[in-house]
Amino acid sequence: MSDQSAAKTETKTKAWYLKPKAVLAAIAAVILLILVFQNWESVSVRIFFWTQSVPASLMYVFFAVAGFAAARITLRTKPKAGGYKSK
Repeated sequence: MSDQSAAKTETKTKAWYLKPKAVLAAIAAVILLILVFQNWESVSVRIFFWTQSVPASLMYVFFAVAGFAAARITLRTKPKAGGYKSK
């Protein structure tokens, strides 16, 4: 029993930058920065009959933010220990 409580204490005190989610987020951020700084040329964006010229880096940032927002909105929380009660 003491081994389990020691393992719980160890995971709670683990530094945030050693967690897998933080490492993956940092890698994704570095890749996004590389894409942004290497793609300053303009691209033509066409939506139905509207055409606009914007930097490609702006599009990368826009879609990265949109993807992050979609992930946060659809994030599912774990149910409580009791679960859902059926009627």
